Amino acid sequence: MRTGRVILLIAAMLLAACDAPRPLRGACSGEDLKSGLLYADCSPDAALSRRTDKSNISLLDRITLYPVLEDFDGPIEGIRPDYLFYPVSTGALVNRAVAHVHNGYYLAAIENLDSALNFNPVAVDAYYARGRIYGLIGRPRQAVSDLNEAWRLTGGRSDIAYHRANANRQIGRLGAALEDYDFVLKHEPLHVGAIINRGAVRHLLGLIPEALADYNIALKHQANSRAATYNRSIANIQRGDLAAALVDLDILVQRFPLELDLYRRRALVHAQSGEMAAAHADYEQVLAAFPDDVDALIGRGRLRVAAGEFKAAEIDFNRALRLSPGNADGLLARGQALMAQGNLQSALLNLDAAIQNDPGRAEAYAVRAMLRHQMGQGGRAGADEEMAAKLRARVFPGGVVLQ
Repeated sequence: MRTGRVILLIAAMLLAACDAPRPLRGACSGEDLKSGLLYADCSPDAALSRRTDKSNISLLDRITLYPVLEDFDGPIEGIRPDYLFYPVSTGALVNRAVAHVHNGYYLAAIENLDSALNFNPVAVDAYYARGRIYGLIGRPRQAVSDLNEAWRLTGGRSDIAYHRANANRQIGRLGAALEDYDFVLKHEPLHVGAIINRGAVRHLLGLIPEALADYNIALKHQANSRAATYNRSIANIQRGDLAAALVDLDILVQRFPLELDLYRRRALVHAQSGEMAAAHADYEQVLAAFPDDVDALIGRGRLRVAAGEFKAAEIDFNRALRLSPGNADGLLARGQALMAQGNLQSALLNLDAAIQNDPGRAEAYAVRAMLRHQMGQGGRAGADEEMAAKLRARVFPGGVVLQ
């Protein structure tokens, strides 16, 4: 009987690890950390740095730029600044804002656009530019306000709709975002960014087949899209097609061999597929590059529990928790390992701490319910099961990315 419980517990550990959202760290500049989805044009550095691909550089791609800034490839500091000769014109102020954006001075750019709008309250270019900057620096509500005004003044334009959709998505207005992405694609059917982002919004809404269709269309037109490839892997995980998910993750690992989050994600899928040796190899790859990687230590510890290597697992969990005290994943994993060894009271302390540090973690309540049943605490176990069900009913799909 005890052996059967241990096996069930180990299976629950691996599934919990695979189900937990794992956004790519740093991939989206805080875009959607709950879901982990990748989006298009989500990072100020990716969208505006002069070191990026030219297709991502133009902040004001639909604005009529004045001659002073026609050449976006040259050093901004080296051009003749016409705004010094005509300091109180809308065009000059917009141009100076663009120069500030290229040099990374976003707030200075906003000040110039504020001045432009004081000078001309119906300057579409200034509303559009300021709305885009607000979106990039994490002020989506202000972005929506400016882009709404640009939309009103122009009567509607697909580039405005695209950036308004991105801002609405950031503040959780998924229906409004979906409507704008549909508008963009009606007028620009090959807008890959809109296709990927619409897919991610559909994904967040639980429309997995529709999301997959968008990712596949995006990859047909842009085969090397990191976001579409990664998101498709997550969608396939959620629909149970782990083999297809691994194909995409293998492609991404080959293309981005230094992206440690890809190894972590692939390790989880390998573990869920029962390929423990491959999962272990992925965690070892991460730890070889970064020995203090908390997620990899916890993941390797889970595998060691599954193999019955409890002492080695304990070393991994303890080290992870020394590096990241209060880490809910580590506390949950260590609690499950203690359960598997029959140390129920210590396991309960760890699960209580995991829930205290992450009250929205459904798996922690579910595991604690199992533990309380074992301890003869049926009433409390029932309350934990109810809480786990409530949390699972409102959780976002885990681990997707917008390009």
